[in-house]
Amino acid sequence: MQNEGGVIMKMRSMYDALAKSEKKVVDYILEHPERVIRLSVTELAADSGVSDATVVRACRKLGMLGYQDLKVSLAQSKVTSVKAINEAITEDDDYIQMIQKVFASSIQTLNQTLSVLNFTDVKSAADLIFSAGRTVIMALGNSSSLAMDLYHKLLRLGLDVSVCTDAHIQMIIACGAEVGAVLVAVSHSGSSKDIIEAAKCWKEGGGKVVTMTNIGISPLSKLADIALVTASRETMFKLSALSSRAAAMALIDSIYTLIAMSNREEVMKRFMQIEKNVGIKKI
Repeated sequence: MQNEGGVIMKMRSMYDALAKSEKKVVDYILEHPERVIRLSVTELAADSGVSDATVVRACRKLGMLGYQDLKVSLAQSKVTSVKAINEAITEDDDYIQMIQKVFASSIQTLNQTLSVLNFTDVKSAADLIFSAGRTVIMALGNSSSLAMDLYHKLLRLGLDVSVCTDAHIQMIIACGAEVGAVLVAVSHSGSSKDIIEAAKCWKEGGGKVVTMTNIGISPLSKLADIALVTASRETMFKLSALSSRAAAMALIDSIYTLIAMSNREEVMKRFMQIEKNVGIKKI
């Protein structure tokens, strides 16, 4: 990736060759480079007065793979290698302070998420999944482990649920969506192209979409029938989120608990059967 100087120089050298709408994007980035690092593609588009597609097109004309590539290139020149790992940690911290800061970051994220959480949306998502004839969970990369955890919990509740973390198979599954089926799309940035395309295809088939992203308007959350969010202060340029995972896990546990409590007798019967049969696999 290019460093910030290279990116800025490229913007200025190619400026005259850009379309009028693309110049709006570049103008905003040049004026607010540090702010751009924390914006989703949809938020930058809104601030620049253009479409999401225009932002991506401008980035590619500048030689970037896309908007995420641009953000990482800008950000990496502004943060140390230590900050890239965890923004709360400094080079002078000892291992005890590092551990304390990791825990403090997760606690802060949980509190921030709780403060902005729409409880009705969480209940609606749980009800929708419970009543769905079929639920499919999709995620890629760092979000895949979250998808697997949700899958495991819903499976224990006896729901018709599957999980997919392969982009090609996701699109195949999405093309087979039917009315009443639910897609749970998990993406911290909300800008994963493959997940977005699968969600679009799913909705075209008449299915419902529940999204789980970090707070802020994103291309994925705009497709949601129900949008669930975490509120992490981690910068969105990071390729993997840390503390936001704690909040996502709390959301998953909340959905699981609400569904379980809505059908307690059947759930308890299933739990007993599962424990009986799974128990024989332990020494």
